Amino acid sequence: MSTAKLSGLMGHLGHGDTNGLKSAADGELLTLFAATRDEEAFTELVRRHSGLVFGVCRRVTGNHHLAEDAFQAVFVVLATKAGAVRPQSAVAAWLHGVAWRTAMRARTMANRRQRREALVVAHPEPALSSPDEVPDAVAILDEEIAHLPEHYRLPLVLCELEGQNRKEVAGKLRIPEGTLSSRLAAARKRLADRLRQRGIALSTAAVTAAIAQAASARSPAALAAKAALAATRETIPAPVAALSYGVLRIMFLDKLKITIPLAMMAGGLLACAALAAVPPTGQPINPQSLTTPAVLIAAKPLDPVPAKVEPKPLPKGPNKLLIYRAGHLAMIDPDGKNEIKVSEGGEKFHNGPGPRLSPDGKNLAVLIQTELSSPENRAPQRKLYVRELAEKEPGTDLESSCQLFAWSPDGTKIVATDFVDGPLEKKPVVQHYLVDVKTKEKKTLKLPDDHIVTDWTRDGKYFLTSSIALKDGEPRASIHLMNMDGTEHKVLTDKKESARFGRISPDGTRVLYYAHFQKETPQEPVQPELHVLDIATGKIIVVGDVPLNGDLQGYCWSPDGKQIAYTWREKHEGKPEDLINKETESHLVVCDPDGKNQKTIASEKGQGQWIVTIGQVDWR
Repeated sequence: MSTAKLSGLMGHLGHGDTNGLKSAADGELLTLFAATRDEEAFTELVRRHSGLVFGVCRRVTGNHHLAEDAFQAVFVVLATKAGAVRPQSAVAAWLHGVAWRTAMRARTMANRRQRREALVVAHPEPALSSPDEVPDAVAILDEEIAHLPEHYRLPLVLCELEGQNRKEVAGKLRIPEGTLSSRLAAARKRLADRLRQRGIALSTAAVTAAIAQAASARSPAALAAKAALAATRETIPAPVAALSYGVLRIMFLDKLKITIPLAMMAGGLLACAALAAVPPTGQPINPQSLTTPAVLIAAKPLDPVPAKVEPKPLPKGPNKLLIYRAGHLAMIDPDGKNEIKVSEGGEKFHNGPGPRLSPDGKNLAVLIQTELSSPENRAPQRKLYVRELAEKEPGTDLESSCQLFAWSPDGTKIVATDFVDGPLEKKPVVQHYLVDVKTKEKKTLKLPDDHIVTDWTRDGKYFLTSSIALKDGEPRASIHLMNMDGTEHKVLTDKKESARFGRISPDGTRVLYYAHFQKETPQEPVQPELHVLDIATGKIIVVGDVPLNGDLQGYCWSPDGKQIAYTWREKHEGKPEDLINKETESHLVVCDPDGKNQKTIASEKGQGQWIVTIGQVDWR
């Protein structure tokens, strides 16, 4: 936002002018807060939409205390994502969706905790309402409203749930009043149809009455003030912090939008793997396809048996690690010595998916971001470039946009996944394809839309993928081996854990991946772990001694599969304004696959909790 535009907006609102704030549009308040962190502007947004948010939280959780925590967490999320709400005039509809998601997460966490407590407590206290015990139409209605298409959800939330004047809403949405009325009627009919499919038979008129009942919620004034303070300046209560942290994680996954509207990760999303593999050199002969003549008319010498052709050996790398470090790329020995820069173009790429060395370690593939910003529901566009290490940046443009990629084992091709997100109710546009590094020719792959490719086995037979879905407000992910034709070879992990972004060992027998588990109480955040899965036996080993206060950034196998490397960043607790300039250190660790014999071979400090100074890692 330009200084002139911001100054004009502040002048229009009036510094410290409460009446000016009350007359400002939601979009103006959100713009002012995103640019200046103006607390009065944010407090006005909380005041306007507190009834809507508290009503959703109370209906979904069925518990007053849980509703209060969820209510505050929603506005913490708004404060964090203020600059990403699109369109800015749709704050109410955006808050409704976040409120439903946050309340669902609060309820799920509480029920999980109580089930665990019930195993050890002889006479437990009465449980909070479980999802099955809050089946009334009004509570379920919130879920269905959250999943309406935006052109139906926006008018319904503004007119029916917040009671805004139809003429004013039509002006905000820039549509005729007649169109607005038609959309409201269509939204009610769609809701009635969806409720009927769930066993709740309500007429359109009854749906209207249920919406009116939902619109009658009022939040305590003290709670609204508490939420505004928690979101803008005070230390966030532990239960609220855990909720908001989890929801922000899910919203990051929404950006990936594989089957849910990704992302992780953020905090930061862990970049996906790119180890290598080669297509088979030929197809084996099926003995049953050979026939033997019934009668031999005349004997003739047999042709000499051709000598067995050994497969072409795979290229070997230099045993170097490639890391993102403080705005550039560097290569370093496994003992931390002989570090050299291999890029200078820090302004063109950042700690995101990739970069990756070719199997022989001579070429570098990177994703370069081609747009400065993007809508919240779409990841930034990135183009794939390849160059020799000594070649001038950026190298050869492969004329391919993607978000994730992996080299083939012989280094001649790259498998890539690209996706463009849409509204919640629509599936993302996902593409998987092979790119010939030399000719730039692309071939489309028929992999499922809910999968992303994270690696390629070194025998060239399988892609390693992650499938991601949203269940009860929480992300669930599984890791798969997929055949080259897009069919499934084997599911490697179940849905008991959220297993993501696998990297296959060089011998193809193990997978290193990122797992999420919810802790015992809602006050504790989701704790990620590094796991090693034995594909043959299904046995899982937890990589030991990964720091509990660490935010994992990337990981990979050593070329011989005897070690792994991972990068992590310190996490601090405290007020957001204090964390902005908090000194934070990132580290590169090399260890055995079980976490033993750890050695930190590189560290880098930076100013700010969210600054990544050592990020993604690859090893060839």
